[in-house]
Amino acid sequence: MVVGAKIGWKLVQAAFTIVVGLAASKAVSTAWKLGSGGKPPKNGQGGYAEIVTWAAVSAGAAAAARLFAERRAAAYWLKSTGYAPPGYDEDTLRKSITKDDEA
Repeated sequence: MVVGAKIGWKLVQAAFTIVVGLAASKAVSTAWKLGSGGKPPKNGQGGYAEIVTWAAVSAGAAAAARLFAERRAAAYWLKSTGYAPPGYDEDTLRKSITKDDEA
């Protein structure tokens, strides 16, 4: 693969990750406010259970958002260029896209 394509892939992946990450962060904060009636804990303020719960929920959302963003970016790359991005198997990626489209 050409160096320019690797850089292009990293830019596409970063763009998807940033956008999805921001959306996930906003969604988790909003859900926390609706569920608890208050703002998420910041700078260690709040009870131990509240801080641990917030950390677990936000970390889980961040991991799920990153996975979603990477898969969507890879699908976009494949559809745009006709080949899989670096580190992805084209056949597996095509099957994954087909499954996602059916769901």
